[in-house]
Amino acid sequence: MNDKYILKNKIAVPVENVLEWGHWFETADRIVKQETLSHGYYVSTVFLGLDHNFGSGKPLLFETMVFKGKDMGDLDMERYSTWEEAEAGHKKMVEKWSKGL
Repeated sequence: MNDKYILKNKIAVPVENVLEWGHWFETADRIVKQETLSHGYYVSTVFLGLDHNFGSGKPLLFETMVFKGKDMGDLDMERYSTWEEAEAGHKKMVEKWSKGL
């Protein structure tokens, strides 16, 4: 099972070599989008680099999390397989939390 991925032009590519993956991970910009909403909620969507579906279906490689401020615990979370899904999911999460839930 391969669980390590890197991004090439916003496409997740599996990587077998852990050293190649580690080097890429240390230097890569993995942010899809991050923003602070009017109620103080912070929405962050990033590329994880590891399959968080753990080989049980399509790899889940991107994650959106919502925080009450940048340094507080998470309030909501979704994971996605592609950059496009992550962008759409980020937008949906922003819409949801902009209402001040």
